[in-house]
Amino acid sequence: MSTVITSDYISKAVDQVKKIKPDYRLMLDLYERIFIAQENSRKTIRMQEYTISDEVLSVKLKEKFPLVEVSEFIIDIESAGELFSAICEILLTAEGDMSESVKKIIDAVDNGTLATENLIPAFLREDEAFFNSIEKDHNIDRRVLGFVIFSCMKPSLAMFSEMMEKYLDKDNEWDKGYCPVCGSMPELSIFEDNGKRSLLCGFCGHQWPSKRVYCSFCENTDHETLRYFEIDNEEEYRVDVCEKCKRYIKTVDKKKTSRTMYLPLESIATPYIDLKFKEMGYIPGNIPVDQ
Repeated sequence: MSTVITSDYISKAVDQVKKIKPDYRLMLDLYERIFIAQENSRKTIRMQEYTISDEVLSVKLKEKFPLVEVSEFIIDIESAGELFSAICEILLTAEGDMSESVKKIIDAVDNGTLATENLIPAFLREDEAFFNSIEKDHNIDRRVLGFVIFSCMKPSLAMFSEMMEKYLDKDNEWDKGYCPVCGSMPELSIFEDNGKRSLLCGFCGHQWPSKRVYCSFCENTDHETLRYFEIDNEEEYRVDVCEKCKRYIKTVDKKKTSRTMYLPLESIATPYIDLKFKEMGYIPGNIPVDQ
């Protein structure tokens, strides 16, 4: 039976992490508010129907193509716009450059320079020139703006992805490392209570079963070039690395913890892991090589 995610569930998960990672309390407080705002936003979303023809679906399943391109995702612009404003208000309470950047974003929205009905389509089509011009002309940090846009889209992305799951071929194993719904790379690996492994898409949030010994980024299955590192004093975490492509993915083992598990939280609550493995020469698997 799937877990029902509520605001109380999210708060409980965050509180448990804060107790064992008090140094990250301020960051976790911010993300708790963002996660709850995103969950509440799902209640307001009106998702348009999207269909895939039998002919197109047959080709996609046969050739192992993702069901849809990122640019084809349907977003409830009105709901996302309201969430955009709510997330900006949350981030205003952050310290330093973050709050200053958010103030500029809010000012640009208020004076009509920025609007979610333009920002979201540009984000989905990966319009670099569009965001470069915003950063240059209005002195707005595009990384902060990108974070707010992506965060406000996430509820719609997840709901659209869930709607697409009916088209997946449940009878045949998905043996590719990219998401079967949107083609994006996973941001987290999970060992379930039954010992099976799954991967969590970094874009749409779809979770799909995976081989245990497998690099989802270069599809390497050679056990001699695939290994993992355990994290000291946190047995629920490990990091899987591939010596062939030098990429890594963080893994959560649900069997090794009794904590309330909220996967988006697990992904962001371990920045020290990213720092360590970048220093060791590995690349986050869901980040393009040229970044």
